[in-house]
Amino acid sequence: MAKFVTVQEAPTDLKKGDYVIPAPNFLDEVVKQKAKAPRNGLTARFHLRLLVDTIGQNYDPEGLTGWTIKSHLFEGRPFTTDAELNTIVTEALQMSYPKIFNKYLEHKIKNRPTGTDTIYVVESPLYDDPESLLYRYGMSEDEAVVEAAPRRVVGKPAVTREQAEALKVK
Repeated sequence: MAKFVTVQEAPTDLKKGDYVIPAPNFLDEVVKQKAKAPRNGLTARFHLRLLVDTIGQNYDPEGLTGWTIKSHLFEGRPFTTDAELNTIVTEALQMSYPKIFNKYLEHKIKNRPTGTDTIYVVESPLYDDPESLLYRYGMSEDEAVVEAAPRRVVGKPAVTREQAEALKVK
């Protein structure tokens, strides 16, 4: 059974069997549709819808289409890099279809490499409740990282203190 750890930043040194789920990032989809981006450096409705439709096909084929977002609110925004366009698309999805971020996490959990022992989930305010999703897929928190409450002693000890001291002397 795989264990998970929620972290602020992704760890740099990974052991065999470790897997990192980054904060929601749609750069792969932005790069796929880069050829159809407007040449003037401003966002356009058709391109935003195309990007959202590509994201929907990957992460939520039944719920997210290009017409789900309000693209007119994000039309004409300047961008120069793919990262800036990714930020615009993430903002549009956060406003119009916030369920996609949990679908993103679910997709990453389902498609993790085989033999994964520990999953590091980078915390993001875009996720609703990542721990419940990870528990749903049968994972548990890593005990080495999460400090457990000290166990209470219940009942009487098998040997009293005086008996223990007497056994030490012999």
